Amino acid sequence: MADLLDDLTELRRRAREDRHAYPFPLLFFGVASFLAVPLYAPGSASHGFDVRYPVALGLYWSVVLVVGGLATVWWYRRRGARVGIETSTRGYLGALAIGLGGPVVGLALDHLPFRFYSGTGAGLILLAAATVLWRRRAPRAVTLTTAVLGTAVLQHDQPAIGPFIAIGLGLVVLAALEGSTRFTTITAGYLVALCVSAAFTPLEAVTPGTWSLGSVVVLPGSVLVVGGLRGLRRG
Repeated sequence: MADLLDDLTELRRRAREDRHAYPFPLLFFGVASFLAVPLYAPGSASHGFDVRYPVALGLYWSVVLVVGGLATVWWYRRRGARVGIETSTRGYLGALAIGLGGPVVGLALDHLPFRFYSGTGAGLILLAAATVLWRRRAPRAVTLTTAVLGTAVLQHDQPAIGPFIAIGLGLVVLAALEGSTRFTTITAGYLVALCVSAAFTPLEAVTPGTWSLGSVVVLPGSVLVVGGLRGLRRG
């Protein structure tokens, strides 16, 4: 009987590992991060996050998020059809949609009659509240509204890492759906790297260059690539 239970446990473990397809989105967004560096060429301003081609940069990340999201869904469905166990990706697409909609909602923040003392703090509090509402099965409209507002405030206050915030939201949801300890650890490391990158990237350099403005992608992009390669090695 004990041997039968051990075999059943092992089969369940292998089934969980077989449905894990997270290396693809990690590698896709990681490589896309480094490919974006040339678009971070500085503009005419002498300080701050001012790039020469903001429209091209925004369009690039919009295309990357949309294509990456759809490609991830396709990859998960393909993997699920092959192994017979598929991870639902509706929540993942919803998280990416929230990340894409954040900048649109953020435009309205410029017209508010007040300003947040700390936009980053307010955004994190709203996202934490959205997580609690989601776990407690609050009405979907309330949860989504809170998540969109939190994302919008956070991206508005941290424009340099706006696309990475959207990627992070998608990874958090995907990690929760997969239930993989390794993927959850990689996602947590990515969020930490994102915070470190936002805090220490020299955007206020006296003479900004492509590398100083684009260095915001290096740390989170590296975590994504390394995490994806580790996932592939794990099989």
